[in-house]
Amino acid sequence: MRKRLEKPSFYASILNRILNPAIRKGMFFMKCNCANCPTHACYSKGVNCTGVPMEEVKQAYTEDELKIMHAAAYVEGTFYSNICRLQETAEFAKAMGYKKLGMAFCIGLNQEARYIAKYFTQQGFEFYSVCCKNCSFPKKELGLKQVKPELEHEAMCNPKFQAKFLAEKGVELFISCGLCVGHDAIFNKNCPGPVTTLVVKDRLLAHNPLGAIYSRYWKRKLGIMDEGEV
Repeated sequence: MRKRLEKPSFYASILNRILNPAIRKGMFFMKCNCANCPTHACYSKGVNCTGVPMEEVKQAYTEDELKIMHAAAYVEGTFYSNICRLQETAEFAKAMGYKKLGMAFCIGLNQEARYIAKYFTQQGFEFYSVCCKNCSFPKKELGLKQVKPELEHEAMCNPKFQAKFLAEKGVELFISCGLCVGHDAIFNKNCPGPVTTLVVKDRLLAHNPLGAIYSRYWKRKLGIMDEGEV
């Protein structure tokens, strides 16, 4: 069961009053090192260590972004820990009122892509998909390194046109499915609408990058084991 958040304590209120003016005066600044925070008091105690006032945050979000925030909160609050990522994506799209979804997928996940397309279609969406090897231009044309140098024709990935072709179909939500690191960045950058990631490719760990973190063997190999950990 999800741990209920505590209301901001009297201590947190006092701490916020002390920290926020100091931060605004330049005595403190956002270090962006939250991964190493020992308390995460922003989550559990209501402590704001950034100094950014609530009004500034509220004004920062556009009307479209607030709609996305409401839909995301609805899905989280309604289905928390009861549906998988695939279902969550569909429920979010429904909450947003989207009709057309589009997926850019890696050719290495072509079988998975077929089942994903089948699911979204069954959910009532108009669903489009474009694989990474669209256009099939050879890597040699752009001077790109080949996986198999002996091949005369090794098709390049074409993430910019994955975004282009889906946009031409009037897609409202763009879905990234297993694109290579870097190619996913290009795809995301060129989509004219919101992008969500359904699948992150990891060829060694069954498309589960966190498998390296959950395995002490991989942590040792990566040199990230904690001191004293065996």
